[in-house]
Amino acid sequence: MTTTPAIVVSDLVKRYKGADRNAVDGVSFTVEQGSLFALLGPNGAGKTTTMRMIAGVSPRTSGTLEIFGHDPDLHGSEIRGQIGVVHQQETLDMELTVRENLLVFGRFFGMRRATIAERADELLELFQLADRAGDQVEPLSGGMKRRLSIARSLIAAPRILMLDEP
Repeated sequence: MTTTPAIVVSDLVKRYKGADRNAVDGVSFTVEQGSLFALLGPNGAGKTTTMRMIAGVSPRTSGTLEIFGHDPDLHGSEIRGQIGVVHQQETLDMELTVRENLLVFGRFFGMRRATIAERADELLELFQLADRAGDQVEPLSGGMKRRLSIARSLIAAPRILMLDEP
């Protein structure tokens, strides 16, 4: 039985309006389901831009892109629900507690409150944050915040996890 690759990128190009060169210039790769894949390159090589196109939040200029056989430009919302993203810059809500960050984020995916609560408890245990669940995020150490960011990206049990500058 053959499975559809998780990600197929072919001759992917991204040029921002008014730019004198491509941010992404003819990138091609395939990521099989269940595999680990790293996109490496120097600063400014287009890694984050490529991730944004895969996640369906930035349209490509040209080339083909498929996520589980679907085009993110046409099926963006469906695809975004299957991808967990840990951003390069911290995006946690510092005013909320550790647990509230997970609960609020789960609602973005239309999950039932009971399911979110159960999943949040599992992730807090997995990432060794259960004892800090009621604490505000602001005073946490950088490592704890990073673990919370990863836990939050997993709240909806995504099929793909993308980490930008982990």
